[in-house]
Amino acid sequence: MAVNISRGNDGRNSDELPLRYVCQLCGVCIATSESLLDTRDDVVLFNHLYGSASVDKGTKTVMCPFCEQALGTRGDNTFFLRKERVVKRLERLEILVCSLKQQEIAELTPVLQEVFPRSNITPRILQKAELRGFQLAGARPSPDLVVIVHRNEGRVLLTDRNGFYHDVLGSAWQLTRGNVLVVLTRTELKADTELYDTQLLRSLSTQGDQPTIGAISAVGRVLTWESSPSKPQREQLQMLTSKAYFREPPPIVQGIPGQWSGKPQKNASNWCNLL
Repeated sequence: MAVNISRGNDGRNSDELPLRYVCQLCGVCIATSESLLDTRDDVVLFNHLYGSASVDKGTKTVMCPFCEQALGTRGDNTFFLRKERVVKRLERLEILVCSLKQQEIAELTPVLQEVFPRSNITPRILQKAELRGFQLAGARPSPDLVVIVHRNEGRVLLTDRNGFYHDVLGSAWQLTRGNVLVVLTRTELKADTELYDTQLLRSLSTQGDQPTIGAISAVGRVLTWESSPSKPQREQLQMLTSKAYFREPPPIVQGIPGQWSGKPQKNASNWCNLL
């Protein structure tokens, strides 16, 4: 029987992805082992940065693209990053899968393992009594990606005032910088190319008093399927797990509650004593 090999954004098996060097304050990936040139007593040298890491053209200061912490300086085609501000992550991707039903977790877990083998998956069965005011802060291991899977049994209540998962999603969004996913099962797609049932999500967000789930779906973080994901949905899962692995800075999402998108505080001394 043929086995599908899961691959990251650049087409590689997730086990072949490079090691990450991340901002110690917010966890966003700044550089990878592929661009590593040298390691010295107090700095790590790279020939290029990952993603959207920025450099102040006036001072040549390298800044985190998310929390804006100063990380080091740029020389001639070389980036000198302070060891205490850019740390190497050796860990696998940590995925937390939450649901009100154990069966939904059991069915989704092997899909995620196939899509991103370099991961640890932690299940959590939610109790309705704990959902209001739910907090993930302090969860161990701390998740890079939080997946909420819900079985469609008729009336779908996901977010906002009457939604089961509004506070869970809010806490997860803050903790993971937007690396969340909602999976709605027992929901037949109208077209194989769709990521989710657009008619259902439009109804929930515009007529069902759940605008937040509409905002989350608009950025590709809601998937709906009957019993298993389609090929486009598997590709979307691969893309989302890869983004979580590198902790890419979250985009600005219209319709996401403001309190979900706070940034970590910078140290007042961040702009001093750099190289």
